[in-house]
Amino acid sequence: MSAFLGLGATIRYEATLALRQRVLWLSLLPLTALIMVLGGFPHGRNRSGEMAAIGDTALLINFLGSLGIAIALADRLAGQRRPGLRELFGSTPAGGGIRSLGVLLGPWLVASIPSALVLSAMGAWLTITTGEPELSVAAAVGLLTIVAPGSLLLTVLANVASLLLPSTVVRVLLLPFWYWATVLTPLIPLPTVARTVLSPLGDYQAAQWLDVTLARQDGGWLHPAPGFLHGVAALGITLATTALAFLVGHLLLAENR
Repeated sequence: MSAFLGLGATIRYEATLALRQRVLWLSLLPLTALIMVLGGFPHGRNRSGEMAAIGDTALLINFLGSLGIAIALADRLAGQRRPGLRELFGSTPAGGGIRSLGVLLGPWLVASIPSALVLSAMGAWLTITTGEPELSVAAAVGLLTIVAPGSLLLTVLANVASLLLPSTVVRVLLLPFWYWATVLTPLIPLPTVARTVLSPLGDYQAAQWLDVTLARQDGGWLHPAPGFLHGVAALGITLATTALAFLVGHLLLAENR
């Protein structure tokens, strides 16, 4: 019980600090506006149906919005190693792992607000204009199964990498890495997890629950046809990778304490 209380207190504290950071908002709000333009807000750019439009927008937010959040928050874990902060954090009742989790989740939740509002507002608008309440549910599904998992994964990976490399270098490398992992096309002859069930973009979740057509589905184990099990598997792989990356980051921090 005390661990949950400590986690909640850390999340609230870090979220409050993030809310007051003008630099965070100056970087995320223009990116959110760009997403709205590219996504054809509020109608969406997919003309095959409103559900697919929400799915496409969720994928777009996961690609661009997750990248912006991860770049903005890439040094949160590394910040715990600054002189003086290590002793300050050590005097708090929350354990090292709980504290690190709160340090990541607090700012991440705040930074996710603009993207969440865009997709929620799109779902609400389409619900009003079409009279189909399931579109609001679809927006929530997109947030929970595509946007949030992908964004959290990239944020955690960026923070772990910043424990090994300068955060400036990590921020530069995030764009090519995320492009490789999510949207790299076969036209570029490089091995990639993009367009597979391993991709953190959320293709299989969008295909299963939001009527988005997969770009590639040849029946192989990496490119299976969309289905419930494959959608759950893709989501599970993203969440498991996030948990594993956080564990690695926690161990790296513990070695330096």
